[in-house]
Amino acid sequence: MSRYFPIEPATLDWTDNTPQCRNYGDIYFSNDGGVDETHYVFLQGNKLPTRWQNRSSFTIGETGFGTGLNFLCTLNESLQTAPSDARLNYISVEKHPLTKTDLQHALSAWPTLTQLSDELLAHYPPLVHGLHQRQLFNGRVTLTLLFGDATEMFADIDAEVDAWFLDGFAPSKNPDMWTTDLFKQIARLTKTGGSFATFTAAGVVKRGLKQVGFEVGTQAGFGRKRDMLVGQLITPTNTPHPQPWFQYPSVHVTEKRAVVIGAGLAGCTVSHALAEHGWKITLIERHAKIAQEASGNHAGVVMPRLTADMSAEGQFYLSAFLHTVHWLNQLKKRDPNLPWFQSGVLQLCEENQQQRLAKLGLPTDVLEICDTAKASERCGLKTKRGGLFYPGGGWLEPPALCQWLLDDQKGNINTLLHHEALTLKRENHEWRIIGAEGVITTAETVIIANGYDAERLLGMDIFKLQKVRGQLAYLPTTQQSEALKSPVCYDGYIIPAYKGQHCVGASYDLDDNSTELKAESEKEILAALRNELPEFETLTATSGRVAFRTTTQDHLPLIGPVPDIEFYRKAYADLRHGKPAHQYPSAQYQPNLFITTGHGSRGLISCPITAELIASMLNNEPLPLMDDVINAVHPGRFAVRLMRKHL
Repeated sequence: MSRYFPIEPATLDWTDNTPQCRNYGDIYFSNDGGVDETHYVFLQGNKLPTRWQNRSSFTIGETGFGTGLNFLCTLNESLQTAPSDARLNYISVEKHPLTKTDLQHALSAWPTLTQLSDELLAHYPPLVHGLHQRQLFNGRVTLTLLFGDATEMFADIDAEVDAWFLDGFAPSKNPDMWTTDLFKQIARLTKTGGSFATFTAAGVVKRGLKQVGFEVGTQAGFGRKRDMLVGQLITPTNTPHPQPWFQYPSVHVTEKRAVVIGAGLAGCTVSHALAEHGWKITLIERHAKIAQEASGNHAGVVMPRLTADMSAEGQFYLSAFLHTVHWLNQLKKRDPNLPWFQSGVLQLCEENQQQRLAKLGLPTDVLEICDTAKASERCGLKTKRGGLFYPGGGWLEPPALCQWLLDDQKGNINTLLHHEALTLKRENHEWRIIGAEGVITTAETVIIANGYDAERLLGMDIFKLQKVRGQLAYLPTTQQSEALKSPVCYDGYIIPAYKGQHCVGASYDLDDNSTELKAESEKEILAALRNELPEFETLTATSGRVAFRTTTQDHLPLIGPVPDIEFYRKAYADLRHGKPAHQYPSAQYQPNLFITTGHGSRGLISCPITAELIASMLNNEPLPLMDDVINAVHPGRFAVRLMRKHL
């Protein structure tokens, strides 16, 4: 598991437009010609672009993203020479990433790459520890940036790398980038026959790569360097999975066609993500319209759920938040009418919570600590206390987003309304989705996104799903209330004026199946609001809405392939005895059956990244989350916990 820590940006010294990293006392690219060096050492050293011809997907790994020059040169070559429908996956790690301002300055040295530089800068993530995945050039390129220690970060991902650019600072300057432990991770992530190239010919590098199974050769170096190293993996490492019960399968499909069950936010986002990956989707919904249940609220807040210890839960929701905000902003660029409003979000809280979260060291474009005066300024109304302000957050209209996603891929998504999936049956290598009047449709691949009904449909009780009633109140706007600039969250929340009203929420009622509006729930919602924002003291609700969230016992969603529960019960029955993990077999799953549910009240931030996670799994492409975070949302985790306790 990768250890979270605040990111320390690179500190640079400049000679003209050439940056030198003060942290390590070394330059980012050769003064003899950085672009030419990249082409010679890394592209030619890995026999590129020849090797990606006639390939639908090619994956490159890099140690040391630096200024991104290697990436841009590779991107340029790929766009010019790779098949137009091929995908380039580029995975790179950087412990001390450049600020966006420094990155822009550094890349200005290469005017021929300006168009590509602009694309990179538009997608460059905030400097936050963890994995950041971005889709460039309409999905032709997937850039996965790992901000953190190289060994720890590579140990916490899974990939199949075709070629490596080993481009950390020189071994004499930064020995941590050339260790045996890092070489082991590089070998673990490399396909058999996968290659590497590096500018250095240091003996420690040559010996280290040979030790982990690479065949290593020497060839003439670039410019004034006499030698450099190239090679390929001959002897793959057999590294057992540390938690085989969470090991994901390689997915095999004969056609890119799938059925998605449930047309709420979870179903619409996964349908859209798969359609963008070239899939044809049949989306089944039991209601007469899409987004009729928890996804049908008038408005919803987009903000993270941070934890002071940055547990797997905190890392998941922070990663999901950063991904979703970027994704929404990209959609908004395509359609300015999309009802997404990046106003920032204010979360009111006590000073001790502010101090705990301040220690996370998040950059101010992600988190700002506010006293009472600053909090009032940020939201536009007087507050009684300070809190946390998320500048990238905001609010949106969930039903409109769902409809937009389906319209955007209407040629690839066929929606079947008034169809309720009652049973799933596997026959002849495909799933039969059966309703009240017989078979609705069939498909090799199915994604279940129907909330609380998932357990009933699957006939399983391993997910520990909970159905939670939530009641909202809608308040009329006034001249004073329209001064509210951003959502304000406390024990509830209020959203700025939209279509003549404020959305105020929400109750959280376990074991309550009532669909009727309750006066006591409305009273509690409004009392919490008035306690925080006196401006709303006299306003009364004009209407409201009741919906049921689906959540889990640990407040994390269920995302991924559906476990073969009988296999789990037999293979992992004695987990409580503490037997070494390598003595257990790898997990087995229901073939090509996936689930996305349990998003609770955080679906607006969790659904987009989990949709991309499922799409990446089905396409066997680099995943958008770290392994330990993916394990935290694994659909089999509750079954494993019960087996550990022998319950």
